[in-house]
Amino acid sequence: MNAATAPAELTAVTLAVPANESARIGALQALQILDTPPEEAYDAITRQVARVCGVPLAVISLVDENRLWFKSVAGHSGARETPREISLCTHTILGAQLMEVPDARADMRFARNPLVTGEPHVRFYAGVPLIDSHGHALGALCAIDYRRRQLDDSQRAAMMDLAVMATTLLEQRRLVVEANQLGYVLGQAFDEILVISPSRDRLLHASAGALHHLGYDRGELAGIRLSSILAGYPLADLSQLGTGDTPTAITFEAEHVRRDGSIYPVEVRASVAPGTPEAQVIVLANDISSRKQPGTESGDSGSRDFVTRLANRQVLEAQLERSMQMNRRNRVPFAMLMIEIDRLQEIRHGYGPQVAYKVLADFGTRLRKCAAAQDLVAHLGGDEFAVVTAPVTDPRSLRTLMNAIEQSLDQPFQWEGSHFLLGAHIGAVYYDGDSETVDDFIERGYDAVNLAVLSGTNQTMEPAAREAPLRSPAAAYPHTNG
Repeated sequence: MNAATAPAELTAVTLAVPANESARIGALQALQILDTPPEEAYDAITRQVARVCGVPLAVISLVDENRLWFKSVAGHSGARETPREISLCTHTILGAQLMEVPDARADMRFARNPLVTGEPHVRFYAGVPLIDSHGHALGALCAIDYRRRQLDDSQRAAMMDLAVMATTLLEQRRLVVEANQLGYVLGQAFDEILVISPSRDRLLHASAGALHHLGYDRGELAGIRLSSILAGYPLADLSQLGTGDTPTAITFEAEHVRRDGSIYPVEVRASVAPGTPEAQVIVLANDISSRKQPGTESGDSGSRDFVTRLANRQVLEAQLERSMQMNRRNRVPFAMLMIEIDRLQEIRHGYGPQVAYKVLADFGTRLRKCAAAQDLVAHLGGDEFAVVTAPVTDPRSLRTLMNAIEQSLDQPFQWEGSHFLLGAHIGAVYYDGDSETVDDFIERGYDAVNLAVLSGTNQTMEPAAREAPLRSPAAAYPHTNG
C-alpha cells in the first residue's frame, strides 16, 4: 500500500488541509504516538471493523504533516505509511462524520489517485475522523475494499462507535503523556513529590526523588503512616483544603524523616488533588537544609515561583522597596529589565501546558545565567520576567545584559524531539531617586516593554510616554539607541 513512487500522478492530487492545521499537527505530535510499535487495543478495533464491514483492509491512520502513518492495520501487515498527498484520509479529516466512497474510480476527487489507478487498486473507502476533545482531527478509522460496494446503516453505526473507542484510546494516551511531562517538570522544580491522604493518615504515592531522599524502596512505603515520614505537617488543615472557604493550596516549612530516623527541613507547597474520591493532597517539597545551616538565610516560605523556581512577584516588590529606600538614602541608582517572551501561548495551545512549563523553566535558567550573581531574577507569571540589577550608573551595561538575554534565545528550546525558537521584548527602566511607588515603577517597566512591541523593536530603554513624565528620556538614558 506504500505508493511512494508514481510522481506523475502526484501532480494531479490537491492536498486538502484543515483550517486548524497547525494546531492539529501540534496536538498529534504531542501524543508521541507516531512510529510507535503496534498495540493490541488499537489492533482489536481494526479487526472488528474488518469483520463488521466485511472488508479485506481496515486501518487506524494518523495524518502527519507530510505522511499518513498507520497505528494499526488489519489485512495488510506490510504497510506502515503512505504520502499524505495521495491519502484518502486527508479528505476524511476535513469533516466530522463518516465519509463513504462507494467507487473511487467514479469519484472526481480520487479517480486519478495512484492508490486507485495502481496498487493496491482501492475501489471502496469509508473513513470516520478521529477528533479529540479539542476539536483536532488526528486521523481516521478506515474500511477499504478492492471492489465497489456500500455499507448498510448498522455497519456505519458500528464504524462510528469503533471510532469513538479509537479516539478514547488517543485521549487516554494524551493524558498519560501530559502526566509524565508534568511529573518531569515538577521533578525539575521540586526535590520530592508525594500524594497523601491526611484523613486516612496514609501515603499514596512517592516520586523517585522522594524515595531517594527518604531512603526507602517503593514497596516499603506502601501504606506507611504519615507520622513515620512527615513531621510538623498541619494534617488537620490539609484534610480541609478546598472545602468551604478554605484555600486550595498552602505553603509551610516542616521536616521529613528518613528511613534511618534522621530528619531534614523542607519547604512544602501542598494543594488539593481535584477529582479524587477522597481528600487527597499533592505535596511538592524541597530540601532546605542549606538554608538552615549557620550563616545562611532561612528564606521566606512561598518566595519562589512554582514553575521556574525563581523569585516570585512578592519577592520582586520587596526587593524594589529596599532598593528604592537605599537610593533615597545614599543615591545609589539601580535599574529593572521587564521581559516578555513570545510564542508561549502558541506552544501552550499546540503542545499543552506541561511543555509550556518546561519552556518557562528553561528560559528562567538561561535568564539567571545572563544576570549577575547579585541581580534579582523573578518570574511574574505567564510570559513575564523581571531582573533588578545591582547599582547601575551606565545604561550601556543594561544594553549588554539585554543583548545577552536575546542571544540566549538563539539556542532552540527542546522537548521530546520538538524544537521551539522563542523571541522576547525587553524594556529597561532606570530608577534615580524619584518618589514613585513600587507599583508605579513596575508599571513603567510594562510601558517600556509595550513601547518595544509598538515600535517593532526587541528592546527599548526609554520609558513610555505619559502625561507627566518622571524625567526626560534624554536625561535618563543618554546612550539609548532603541
